[in-house]
Amino acid sequence: MKQAAAQPRSTGTSFVVTASHDAVLQAVYKYQLLTSAQLVRALSYSPNSLARVQRLTKQLVDTEYLLSLPVPVVRGKAPLVYALARKGLNYLKDAGFDVRSYFRPSKEQERSYLFLQHTLALNDVLIAAARVAQVTPDYFLATFTHERVLKRMPYKVTIWHGEQQEAVTVIPDAFLLFAKHLKNGRKQNIPILLELDRNTTEQRHFRRNLRARIAFIKQEGYKTLLGTNTVTFAYAIDVGSVKRREELRSWARKEFAATSEQRWLSNLFLFCDLPATLEPRKLFLTPCWFTPFGDNPRLLLTE
Repeated sequence: MKQAAAQPRSTGTSFVVTASHDAVLQAVYKYQLLTSAQLVRALSYSPNSLARVQRLTKQLVDTEYLLSLPVPVVRGKAPLVYALARKGLNYLKDAGFDVRSYFRPSKEQERSYLFLQHTLALNDVLIAAARVAQVTPDYFLATFTHERVLKRMPYKVTIWHGEQQEAVTVIPDAFLLFAKHLKNGRKQNIPILLELDRNTTEQRHFRRNLRARIAFIKQEGYKTLLGTNTVTFAYAIDVGSVKRREELRSWARKEFAATSEQRWLSNLFLFCDLPATLEPRKLFLTPCWFTPFGDNPRLLLTE
């Protein structure tokens, strides 16, 4: 994917795509769906730049480069979520971006409330991950792959229920490839498969998916799918949900006990109730992640 900014150019009307418009379009391309507030963080603008971003998004919506989608709410004004419209996709395609794996904009207006909320919550975590390099010189997010792209490259594993087998597709919510700067000048990769939990999955479904992810590790699916030598599954749980975190850890312990899996595998599954403020240092550089069996929190970014 080309990362260099496209050159500002005329669109055939009085509207000209400036460097600021281009940055907004690239951010929406990268995260698929974003609110104005998320765009401020994704573009590393100051918090008081919200009005400026809202002007940019309005101009892009008015000229049909972006779609604006209201998120259903019970009361009050619905926040707008932005996705690329056909004109925005064509603009980025002309600039050298691969838009083949991008979702079809017309489908976005059919998405459910829960789907939109899940994607926006996922993007909050991804934006925080992308900002790690701003708070430490030791780590940076080299790349990430959004769930929408991962859905186009599903990986199937076989799991067993007694003497019966079942084929299950493993599609994490995101793949994050962090890198650590080493003293010898080299970099150490830290691959993370992110799973976002919003307290909508019951025990049977969670344990089935966990069993599939254990099989993914045992079958070294990460080598085929991701091209990495190892991977950690990180379960990011809705803000402040300590009770839910402990519930998922309990279910994970039951699954490991029921399947007699080796205990070392459990150390590749981490659980964290998200802090109220998704500040990169607090989430990625502070011990707040728990294995199913361990009582002491650990760092997500470890060698």
